[in-house]
Parts: sequence; structure tokens; C-alpha cells
Amino acid sequence: MHGITLTKRPADWEIVQQENGFGTITLAGHFQVHPAAIQVGVEKVRPLWRLMREDDNSTVIPWTPLAADIREDFTGTFEDTLQIPAGGLYRLDTCLETKSTVPDLTWLYRGDCILHFGAGNLFIIAGQSNSAGYGRDYAADPPEMGVHLFRNRSRWDLASHPMNESTDAGSLPNEEMGIPGVSPYLSFGKCFKRLSGCPVGLIQVSMGGSPMSRWLPESGDLYANMLDKIILTGRKYAGVLWYQGCSDCSPADAPLYLERFTHMAEELRRFLGYDIPFFTFQLNRFLDAKENHEWGQVREAQRLAALNLPGVTVLPTTNCAMSDGIHNSAHANMMLGEKLARQAAHYLLGSPAFEAPSIDSVRLQEDGRLCLSFRNMALGFVLSSTDPAQSGFTLEDSGGVIPLTALKAAREDLNHIYLTPARAPKDKAVLSFAWEADPTRFPATDEVTFLPPLSFYRFPVTI
Repeated sequence: MHGITLTKRPADWEIVQQENGFGTITLAGHFQVHPAAIQVGVEKVRPLWRLMREDDNSTVIPWTPLAADIREDFTGTFEDTLQIPAGGLYRLDTCLETKSTVPDLTWLYRGDCILHFGAGNLFIIAGQSNSAGYGRDYAADPPEMGVHLFRNRSRWDLASHPMNESTDAGSLPNEEMGIPGVSPYLSFGKCFKRLSGCPVGLIQVSMGGSPMSRWLPESGDLYANMLDKIILTGRKYAGVLWYQGCSDCSPADAPLYLERFTHMAEELRRFLGYDIPFFTFQLNRFLDAKENHEWGQVREAQRLAALNLPGVTVLPTTNCAMSDGIHNSAHANMMLGEKLARQAAHYLLGSPAFEAPSIDSVRLQEDGRLCLSFRNMALGFVLSSTDPAQSGFTLEDSGGVIPLTALKAAREDLNHIYLTPARAPKDKAVLSFAWEADPTRFPATDEVTFLPPLSFYRFPVTI
């Protein structure tokens, strides 16, 4: 074919990771002049490229030469690394500029195009079913140009639900046994696109029901699959969107969750060569669980990971509606996606802080009440119920569970909740919140963010 033929290029619909306002792409290929031009006579040729906005066909970068090896017969090859300004969606055109031996005659011969691509922010979607997306009910969450998905078939496409479908994907580790539905991350992508002003690319590697053991670097097939997709899409990403843990709520696995997650995150960062952020969720609920304490242990591990590991954030999900006994509803997933986008925008873009209240201290006062202090408060607490039995708090000491008789939070006392125990706690007193498999449905929330506190498990009481 005459003109420009690209042999190395971004794919249609691809989003490349921007850094400092620019994305880097490589173009390579070959070219030849049309036979009709050879018959007339050719003086010189050069391959060119330009970048156009798809929405109005305006020029972003005008026709610019590519670094090329040109032979005597006016054929040749080229390979060049280009800087693309953050944004899009773009169309990249190529052409072969051919100067005729006839005076003042120049042809621009055809070249291959790249369509619907941009430079923005890429996120890896990892975890289990609530990450893969199992919201089974209705929600208006349509596709949007500029939010694109690297599908399981290893091709870029417009992002749409279900995001973990496996059409034309062959055999792959994260193939779902059932039919996935609405995910949090299409909503995340649309919201983050608005906040950043740039396109968003999503790489889906999660799988329903997957335990942490399948995400371990040494032997986990899902971890290996994640690395394969990382290699296919490039090694630069804005972050990992992680939502996992239900399958680890067992006596054998729950105590190991923090260690395993930390190891996985550190090894992935080592492989990538930079400290990729992890934007995570605590577990929601399981209506038919046999274990309670194990759910508390995993949620506590998720809280501690965000507290102790740089570049790890976490949001609660215990105020989300369900579409069945363990999966978030479609509308809840949309809400979670928007909230996580706001948290990621704070971390990545310097947008206003969006954090959940997190327990900082629990102290027994002289008046016999427990004073709970929280960090990350935007204003005061709103109490859905002042009934301590519905509050989600459990106080224990060496003598067993201590009933709570009163709950108070004053709007002017911005970051405190006060609990009155039925008796004075003794040694080794600990307090837990929203820790059971099916925890309270009436948590206190921050007046501004409407986020409940992060769940915590057996937090020590200072007496």
C-alpha cells in the first residue's frame, strides 16, 4: 500500500498514562510513494504526523516530520517517540509528503490513522466480585466517551457494563462463572474524568470469589494475569482500584490478611519500579455468614493498611444497599465509584480532601463515659439513631461484653462520640465498630461527606 503503514502504534480507544501533562507514544512503520508520482518524478519525501481533536476536528499538533530512514527509491521506514498533551479524545493522522520534480507541486499521500485515543489516567481494577461488578439491579450508568476499558479479550474499547465479561477472551484466570453486572468503576471513571479533565483508562483483572492466595506474587494465578495485562498496556498507571476480602473471612485466612496485602502491594510496586497508589474499600456485609470476628479482622486489616502503608487509601462501604446477600446494589456501586474518584482526586490531583472518619483514640473519662476521637472529620457527626444497641459499637473487657446505655455526639464537638457503658470497663478493654459480617445499618456519618467511620476491631481503650 502506498503512503504510510503503521506497524507500531497505540490502539484505537487506547488511553495512555500522562505524566506532567503529557503522554508518550511510539509510532513505527514503513512508507512508499504512489506509482503515479514515480512516473511524474519525485524529488524528495518525508513521513508526517499530526494530532487532531475528534470533537471539532481542530488541530492540536500540526503536520510534523517523523524520524525516518529514506532509501533511494523513496521508500523507507520510521520509528519515533512522540509527546501527546494530556487530553482527548484525539485522532492521529499520518501522511507521506512527496515533493515532485515538477515545480511547485507537492502531494500529501494517505497514511494510517489512530482513532478515539487520548492521554489521561490509567487504573487497574483488581479484587473479587464487588470489584468485578455484581450489582444485579437497575441503575442508569451509561457508557461515556473518554472512559475506556482494556477488556478481557486484550483489546481497548469503550467502557460499559458488564466490565468483566469474557467474550472472545479464550481461557483466562479471571473468567467469571456467573454473569457480572454493574461495577463501581464505570462511575469512578466518569467522575474522575470530570475532576481531572482527562480521559480515563481502566484495566479489568478482578474475579468474583477470589481469595487473597490467588493474588500472592509467588503462586497466585490472578496476580500473574494482572502482570500480563500490565505488560500489554504499559507500565505506568495512576493507581490500583482494590476491593477484595470476603473470601478471606475465615479463621485460617483473616489473621493473615494485612501481611498478605502488604506483601502483594510491595511486590507489585517493586515490579513496576514506582510506588503505585492503592485506592481500596473496606468490606460491606454478608447476610448469611457463619463467621463474625473474621469479618472484623479483615476490615481492621484494611483500615490498618491505609493507616500504615504510604500510598494506600480506604473508604467504608457498610452504608451501602445490597442487591443480594453479599453484593452491593447497582446504585450503591455508582455511589462508591463517585466517592472513590473524589478520594483519588485528592491524592493524585490535590483536590479537596475526601476521607472517612477514622478512629484515633478511645479514652475512659472521669465521668465514666468513653470519649472516642476521630481523625479526618470535615465537620460533626450526624446520628441516625441514638439507641446504643443500633450504633454498631461493641465494648469488651476481661469480664466479657459490656452493654452500652447511651450514645451522644454534639455538633459543636466536631470529632468526638461519647458512649456510656453499663459498668466501668476493667483491664484489657477494647472497642469495636461495624465489625460483624452483618453490621449496623444505622452508623453515624460525617455531616459533610456523609461517610460513616471506618470499621475497627478491638481497638484498645485507655483507662
